[in-house]
Amino acid sequence: MGCRPSKSGLQASLEAEQSPHDAAPQQLSNTVTPSNGTTDDDPSWPFITRRDHVLYEGNKPYRFLSFNIPSLLLLEDRPDTDGWVSPDPFEQRDALLSIQHLGGRVTRSYTLGIGENYHITGPRNYNERCFVAMDHALAIAREVRVRIIVPFLNNHWGGQDGGTSDPSVCTFGNYAQMAKFRGKRPALFWSDPEIIDDFKHLISHVLNRVNTVNGIRYGDDPTVMAWQLGNELGGWSGGDPPAQWTLAMCAHLRSLAPRTLVMDGSIGGLKSKEKLSKDALASPLGPDVFVNHYYHGSEDVARLKKDADHIAGKHRKAFMVGEFGFAGPNVYGRMYDAIIRNDLVSGCLMWSLRYRSMFGGFYVHSEEGGKFWSYHNPGFRIDSHGFGTEEAEVIPQIRHYALSIQGLDPRAVEWPTPTPAPQLLPDACPNWIRFRGSTSAASYLVWRGVQGPDGQVTWDEQPVGTDVKDSICSGSTLWQDKSAKPGVGYFYAVQAVGVGGAMSARGEPVGPVWAPNDWGQ
Repeated sequence: MGCRPSKSGLQASLEAEQSPHDAAPQQLSNTVTPSNGTTDDDPSWPFITRRDHVLYEGNKPYRFLSFNIPSLLLLEDRPDTDGWVSPDPFEQRDALLSIQHLGGRVTRSYTLGIGENYHITGPRNYNERCFVAMDHALAIAREVRVRIIVPFLNNHWGGQDGGTSDPSVCTFGNYAQMAKFRGKRPALFWSDPEIIDDFKHLISHVLNRVNTVNGIRYGDDPTVMAWQLGNELGGWSGGDPPAQWTLAMCAHLRSLAPRTLVMDGSIGGLKSKEKLSKDALASPLGPDVFVNHYYHGSEDVARLKKDADHIAGKHRKAFMVGEFGFAGPNVYGRMYDAIIRNDLVSGCLMWSLRYRSMFGGFYVHSEEGGKFWSYHNPGFRIDSHGFGTEEAEVIPQIRHYALSIQGLDPRAVEWPTPTPAPQLLPDACPNWIRFRGSTSAASYLVWRGVQGPDGQVTWDEQPVGTDVKDSICSGSTLWQDKSAKPGVGYFYAVQAVGVGGAMSARGEPVGPVWAPNDWGQ
């Protein structure tokens, strides 16, 4: 997405020859010797491969419907923070486990960031803190069995100085910033030998990195479904990257990760047949997967078929919907039906999913000046800042189609039990209850108890709070105990209730805590 980010509301916060995928199906040996890492080959978690236009997991065709998670690697929506910050592993787990619970199988992050406090801080200089957050994302994704598509850099959206003349335009990960590091114009990114070597150095740094969480070298990790050369490179109507550059980057990627798919970084826009590089499409050394993005409502359904016919039908490359949205359930349903019926389309990723906050509640994000809002699992029917009114339809809808495209009967697949158990924040008190929620929780029960002279806590037979929601902006108060009496030390614990009624274990209690003296007056 070419982003013009909006912040959420205010609340408190803390701080090669032929491509291996064009050949007949075979298990290729890894010619790269990892340094201080492990390949940890797991037969139950193979690399995704391509045979002509079809993606495979092992010997089974691999198709999916899921969400983009733009803030998986860096988070822009934490209130009262300046710029993008690293998400907490709790938050990344909620995001990735949400994809698993929704039947999604795959997600896509946003690009790496460039500049101080981001992934790339200067020419061939990198920020370890940001890459540790990426380590956690890949390790959690592998654990919950979700694949990730990682784009390297973003498109250049304006200006000739490596930045932008319009401060409202997102420059996050802008490839022109790499040219600016060398004092050169953005257009030279594609041809200047020094800048090309800088980009290759970045690719090498990323693919040779050994994950500090699980010890697996990035280039050996089948959790990465594809390394994408960029996001919307060339924009919707501008010229795509030169084919010579695309083919050279594909070769470099494959020299370091020969078993991982390479995804093109451009989009077809409204006219894929005319816009996409014919040489990159036709070459067996080109990308394995091509994408387009769809934000034009009912027009997208007809455009989808033309794109699939051109990319997968004519050129026999895998094709998927990289981004899709800004419409409504009716258009979404028509698009999903068209995708499932057309085996030239490997998958689709909606824009976009945001996750639970470590400070309680959810992160929210608006697009198009607040006209569209991000989605949240399992979907909430509320009229609250940051939550679109159609969310309660959109989330169950995509889960239905995500299961259907795998050949599963959605009616026979129950919603998972919410997990992990909710965790009350340590500053809880009767008038200020916040907790880290459970993935796929539709609501919560709040339990209350008091401590006797013997030190034992006696819990009320019934919850003091029912149908408690965490569908509110990060850091906000989630619930208040209106019946609490001043001078009484209370203990509280929270339990999650799933969409189908399944309940989590109760979270660890917090207490004793007291209501303020004027509480209830």
